[in-house]
Amino acid sequence: MTIRNIRWSLMTLGATAALASTSAHAVWTFDTSGNNGTSTNTGTYSYVGASGDPSVSLSGVYAANNASSVVTGNWSNASTANGSANPVSFGSYGIGMQSDGTNAPNHALDNVGNTEAILLSFGSSVVLNSIGLGYTSRGKCSNGTTLANNATCPTGTTLLADTPTTANPTIKVDTSVFRWTGTAAPPSLAGVSATTMAGWELVGNYGDMVVATSNPYNLVNSSGKASSWWLISAYNSGFAQTANSSTSIATENRGISTPGNDYFKLYAVAGSKCTGTVNTQGVCGGSTTKVPEPATLALTSAALIGLAGLRRRKAGHLV
Repeated sequence: MTIRNIRWSLMTLGATAALASTSAHAVWTFDTSGNNGTSTNTGTYSYVGASGDPSVSLSGVYAANNASSVVTGNWSNASTANGSANPVSFGSYGIGMQSDGTNAPNHALDNVGNTEAILLSFGSSVVLNSIGLGYTSRGKCSNGTTLANNATCPTGTTLLADTPTTANPTIKVDTSVFRWTGTAAPPSLAGVSATTMAGWELVGNYGDMVVATSNPYNLVNSSGKASSWWLISAYNSGFAQTANSSTSIATENRGISTPGNDYFKLYAVAGSKCTGTVNTQGVCGGSTTKVPEPATLALTSAALIGLAGLRRRKAGHLV
């Protein structure tokens, strides 16, 4: 093969890899219009993927906590005296739930009274890499009072929410992210033990999440694990941790602050469609090594082309 052909081959390879890297990324935004498609408030939200991106549907589950705020028993989607597990849209703030009441902040996903979670069912395997929140709260009032389940702040006080000020900096909340490890669709989460989560893997606990409505959002899943089914829950210490073994990667734990009083609304998720093989650790592409960014690929190609040219010039001097 001539040097010229090598150059063109490297340039083509770099351009193709760059296009493949950028075209796989997708964002799903969960507001009233859906941004990526349509949504309905009938217990399950459905979002049609744009530009060939996988579609996704959202449904909700919750599990009761004990007196120590540790999750117990099984996940449920049954109606309660205070509400239901149906996801509820709150406009530009995102998706919440009202299993434990309709008063603020209990119309968000939270871990007070019940631990609440949203199940995302994608049309194909996705590497979830960031989560957007449109609202965060620690369930406290401006006078320092911690809200009880389905309670409101005392008269003359306000709920400390996501608006940052000197006295009230951006509030960070704790979340947990799971993925289904099977290749076929999981059975309904209703009735599944919230403490053992059979068939589900705890990808990570993330305790430094803030309001984020611009992609990239709050980063998760640094190992690049893939699944068509993801569960985003308010954090709970009762969730079974993932052991480090030959077939799994240890659970990511990041900045967990306190075990309770986390309230947030799911604004968006971002990720990439997995188009490669998935290894025994659940990693898309069969490796924990990250794919080089397009800029890195371009620089590498340029360096190789330059090296080829240099060798050609040296060969000419030797003739």
